[in-house]
Amino acid sequence: MLKQDIQSGWRNFWKTKTFSFINITGLSLGIAAFLLIIAYLRFEYSYDNFHVKKERIYRVPMQISEKGEKAQTFAFTYPAVGPSLLKDYPEIEKMVRFRRRGGVIRQGENTLLESGPIFFVDKSIFSIFSFPFEQGNPSVVFSQLNEVVLTQTAARKYFGAENPIQKTIRYGNEDYVVTGILKDLPANSHLKFTILFNYEKYIQLTKANGGDAENSWGWSDFYTYILLKPGADVKALEKKLPAFAEKYMGSEMKEKGFNAQFDLQPIRDIHLYSSYDYELVGNGNQGYLTYLGIAAFIIIFIAWINYINLSTSRAIDRSHEVGIRKAIGASRPQLIKQFMTESTLVNLFSILLGLFIYFMALPYFASLLEKNVQDLRNANSYFWLMIGGFFAFGAIFAGFYPSLVLSAFQPVTALKSNNGNTRAGGKSFLRKSLVVIQFTAAIILITGAIGFYRQLQFMSSKDLGIKVDQTLLLFQNVDQDSSKLSSIAAFTDALKKIPAISSVTSSTSAPGQEVGGSSGFTMGQSKSEKRCRVFGIDNAFIPNYGLQMVAGRNFTTDSAMSDRSATTNVILNETAVKVFGISNPAEMIGKDLYFGGPLKMNVIGVIKDYHQESLRNSFDPIVFYPEQEYNRNIFSLKLNTKNYDQVIADVKVAWVSRFPESPFTYSFLDERFNAQYKNDRLFSAVLWWFTALAIVVAGMGLFGLSLYTITKRKKEISIRKVLGASVQQIFILTSFDYMKLIFISGGIAIPAAFTLLNKWLDQYAFRIPVTVWLFIIPLSMILTLALITIAFQSMKAAIQNPVNNLRSE
Repeated sequence: MLKQDIQSGWRNFWKTKTFSFINITGLSLGIAAFLLIIAYLRFEYSYDNFHVKKERIYRVPMQISEKGEKAQTFAFTYPAVGPSLLKDYPEIEKMVRFRRRGGVIRQGENTLLESGPIFFVDKSIFSIFSFPFEQGNPSVVFSQLNEVVLTQTAARKYFGAENPIQKTIRYGNEDYVVTGILKDLPANSHLKFTILFNYEKYIQLTKANGGDAENSWGWSDFYTYILLKPGADVKALEKKLPAFAEKYMGSEMKEKGFNAQFDLQPIRDIHLYSSYDYELVGNGNQGYLTYLGIAAFIIIFIAWINYINLSTSRAIDRSHEVGIRKAIGASRPQLIKQFMTESTLVNLFSILLGLFIYFMALPYFASLLEKNVQDLRNANSYFWLMIGGFFAFGAIFAGFYPSLVLSAFQPVTALKSNNGNTRAGGKSFLRKSLVVIQFTAAIILITGAIGFYRQLQFMSSKDLGIKVDQTLLLFQNVDQDSSKLSSIAAFTDALKKIPAISSVTSSTSAPGQEVGGSSGFTMGQSKSEKRCRVFGIDNAFIPNYGLQMVAGRNFTTDSAMSDRSATTNVILNETAVKVFGISNPAEMIGKDLYFGGPLKMNVIGVIKDYHQESLRNSFDPIVFYPEQEYNRNIFSLKLNTKNYDQVIADVKVAWVSRFPESPFTYSFLDERFNAQYKNDRLFSAVLWWFTALAIVVAGMGLFGLSLYTITKRKKEISIRKVLGASVQQIFILTSFDYMKLIFISGGIAIPAAFTLLNKWLDQYAFRIPVTVWLFIIPLSMILTLALITIAFQSMKAAIQNPVNNLRSE
């Protein structure tokens, strides 16, 4: 019996090749698109899943807030937080701190800039995280202060094919012995590093320079993780953290008028859900993934709707077949089985073709996302079992209703009528409802794609308040001291003599990135501490970048911050002025600020707010101060030429002659600034591709449906033509119902798209307004697509000779 059902389905497949082609192609494209998006989502949501103890690992970030002010958030905390938590709370099993560093590594005669992150870490790292070793014993590494652990890539970089174990590298002024080699970190790890040093060694180094990397409650920049004991109640522990902050910082918080809050953040939430500043690496965007997930289901849903619509539309054509089968004894369950078999065949072909398209397209999709194709392809059996179950459900869902419709025809009615079932109105209503749902989904996708593109264009073209073009950045990666003052001065003089360079400035940070540090300040006699970013510059920085002074003056011969007993002149941005409770920038001039107790600062100027980072971020309060030359490690060169190769060559000659121990590294500021929008551009490109695919699949469905509808109305069209109807009138007749459905779709889609788009745009501190054109354009696109699709069919029917269609009557 099953063989006969398959044979019948195969004959029906070839009998209606056009409809079968539309069904299979539409379904396979929908399946391939769905799989591509799901593969990417699976990877993004898999971050840090490889850690065996992931359910018990938490990061300890913090928030600093002043009364009436928005809290500042930090992914890091103080070095004393981890040990104190471990000591005070028995539910915590272990803790580990990460102190990020960077710079130059020397191995033998080679001096190389380490491009990957370098960390000093507590030895407990390997009993908390599941970073697999290629060589070495995780239980004994870091038993000595001067030990180092490398990743495979770092080991090859510094030692080539040699075995690096027990060999040395030099970092700073210390030699370190390699005692462990880690396998390269998985791509889905939010922790990225190439070299790990012993944190106990860092404590020793900082102590020698007057710092305290063990017990400080004021020095931040330490990323802290804890491992809870099995069965520990994390919610109960979180409730204890306010008391913890009060115990160790209560008197300071009361004196300075701020509040410190420590949080517990599950490690699996960090990549997608973290909103803290100073993240270790660029995080993913959960909002993007949600929208892509919606797009995936929209596309597969549109494909299924096409199948259901075309199958139920063709039910009338098969009414005679059903009548005959019932007349010779076929039962309804037998007919349902037959039609479900046909549906299964179509879905099977579609799945196989969809899988083929998926595997062929995956490398290109990975390239578009700038991901490793293997990372997207890797999935466990549970994932594929889930996908298989999803498609099995889809096949049943898409095939069951058409099977019920076809099997419900009554033999007498089916054999004497072309309609097969007098209750066709209900099916027509369902088909129209599905068309409405289909185009509603398409309009939402198009609106989102246009909205994201407009936001990206807005961010790329908006005036930043700072001149970033024609700017070459040079990075000093070796710590300098006062002995290098003459070399720095000579290097700056050499740069100014290059005709292609119009100006030179140096600073501790550069636009296009977070300002490197922050500190608490008090104003006048107030003890209320306000936290601001701190930015060391020279007197050429403000004019070099075209920043606008709104009050006071720029630095001229102002002394650098070196003598803690002397007053240091500083400049604030407008946001910092507001943070100190003053609305008029001019009133801030002459005010005294205090930093770290006795260090007094005098405000001499206020600059207009500019965009230090992307437009996703709001303006931060910034305090600019004159920094010593040897601490300003970023040089900004304004160029007056497009011959960049020659400029770089000339600059490199000057660099190597003055800083032979420091590798020459550079970047162009406009490229660096635009790189902040990399994820936004990638998402926009991906969304456009899948929106286009959704439009194609929806168009194919509309083509098939309109082809069938017009085929069934050929005689009506012919009669109208004989009676004098024009081609234009026939086109209006055949397209009116579809236009009405599209307008209904627009009425449903616009509120939904408005809500989704606004929610997404709210992630940006500076965003486009949601105007009516964002909805008119998608609706017009769908109307145009429908008109073109229907016009082709209706025109073809309208110009045919009426005799050919009426001959059989």
